[in-house]
Amino acid sequence: MNFNPFSKFIQKNKNRPKEKWKEVHMGMGFLMILYISLKNLKAGKIRSVLTIGGVALGIGVITFLLSMGFGVQKLIVEEVTKNNPLDIIDVSNGNLDSVIYLNEESIDKIKKIDGVGKVEKKVNVGGKIILGESQTDAVVFGVTEGFIELAKITYQSKENKFSNGENRAIISSRLSDLLGLKSVDETIGKKITYNIAVNQDISSKFSKDKKFENSETEIVGVVKSDAIVIYLPFEVVKNSFEVDLAQEGKVQINNMEKYGFAKQSLEQMGFVTESVNDLIKDIDSFFNTVRAILAVFGIIIMSISVMGMLNTLSISLLQRTKEIGILKALGTKRLDIFKMFILEAILISFIGGIIGFLGGYGIALLVNKVLIFFGQKVGVELYYFVYVPNYFSGLIAGFIFFLGVITGIMPATRASGIHALEALRYE
Repeated sequence: MNFNPFSKFIQKNKNRPKEKWKEVHMGMGFLMILYISLKNLKAGKIRSVLTIGGVALGIGVITFLLSMGFGVQKLIVEEVTKNNPLDIIDVSNGNLDSVIYLNEESIDKIKKIDGVGKVEKKVNVGGKIILGESQTDAVVFGVTEGFIELAKITYQSKENKFSNGENRAIISSRLSDLLGLKSVDETIGKKITYNIAVNQDISSKFSKDKKFENSETEIVGVVKSDAIVIYLPFEVVKNSFEVDLAQEGKVQINNMEKYGFAKQSLEQMGFVTESVNDLIKDIDSFFNTVRAILAVFGIIIMSISVMGMLNTLSISLLQRTKEIGILKALGTKRLDIFKMFILEAILISFIGGIIGFLGGYGIALLVNKVLIFFGQKVGVELYYFVYVPNYFSGLIAGFIFFLGVITGIMPATRASGIHALEALRYE
């Protein structure tokens, strides 16, 4: 005969005085209902383990996939925003329908836009850099000191710094190598010669392209980069080569609530705008699509778990029909019977959910560590990319509770609705 907690409860209390049975009639306490539910799960160990395992498998697969997905998304966003602050809008004159440049007039207009703080500019021209017998082609950037700051361009320097109006330059580490300079210490302080060709589109002073040769500057900084570039102060480029029309710039927003308005205003002026916020939106959109696909996959898995839970609770109901009849005959309320089955379903869902969540997250961490280990073996740098946001943990907890309630309602309703006489006749 199968063990059943109802029979144990009745056997234990069969000799109780009648007045003591009023406690049953008045309703069982939560601890008693919990005790009976746990005992019933223990009675059908194999069935309970399989059902809990089904729930754990479903929750585990979902947690494994989504924790890695959230982690990869977080890692990508962090890399994207590392040198691209959220409060910066890049502007350029790339719109061929309405060519506009960053000159003093347009900068003044931009600064009057509500929410705009700093406006910094950059112009680029082709050039040739010469140091002794070494020479190489390079891109020459004319930038403001503020542009260096907003662009998060970090460079190694000594005493002298890059500043507006000072004839000092920052060069890339790649350019330093091509010039035959072996170290940063050897590079900083060197004076180099450069030739540049100024396009008429970046100067309002002349109507055709013009070349300037044998200009000289002092290197005061080296930025680590594989690009062959040199940064000169915009004022130097402007005063020496009559360049007064910048093609690109950075606009800092000092009130993020005005971000959308400022961006729209810049576009209405004719500028092409780019922002890391736009890229983050694209990244979020992609991962939201991925999560939607995983959600459908998870629903399929959880449907199997739900059927297993319904089967377990239905069999439990059949095995306990007679005991339910006895309890009802003794005055147990229908609500208490209902609570027993609901609580049993919640316990199955809760135990399976916790095991699945911890198991899925743990396996994701293990896979991450294995990938990092093998990445180091082949010289590929990998990072930890497993992440579970707080709201996802809350959603999982809510889903576990909902799963238990929704699965237990039908068996609980049937059990609470059983007539005592019919239950006592049940074989």
